[in-house]
Amino acid sequence: MEMPDLSGRTVDGGRVSTEALRGKVVVVNAWASWCAPCRAEAPGLSRVHKELYDKGLRVVGVNADRSRSAAGAFEKDARLAYPSLHDPQGRQLLRLPKGLVNLTAYPFTIVVDPEGRIAATRIGAISETELKRAVTPLLPG
Repeated sequence: MEMPDLSGRTVDGGRVSTEALRGKVVVVNAWASWCAPCRAEAPGLSRVHKELYDKGLRVVGVNADRSRSAAGAFEKDARLAYPSLHDPQGRQLLRLPKGLVNLTAYPFTIVVDPEGRIAATRIGAISETELKRAVTPLLPG
């Protein structure tokens, strides 16, 4: 199943596009600052992003907070090492294939292979071990 492009402004005002990351293994993680499991998993996502970055892994968050400042405070607090789209109306997530994940249950994670296909999904917090297990086979030798 093909992953649609998620793109736009990030929480910190930059831009990101999952389509521009084609050729990389992309981990898309939907989160919100008010979500306790999101807070718990964020440090692990950052560690995996940093550890496997040179091997071709990219983590991209999709933030659901209405308030950009609440999202920014979360990013600073959690020391996120990756960009997050600011998607307060859920427009980015509505591009996902119907039934893939529950769009109202945070967090959820989608692993995309280098060809842009959805390789795995995880509803609920994902541990570093689970994430590495999902992405490692997709990374180049």
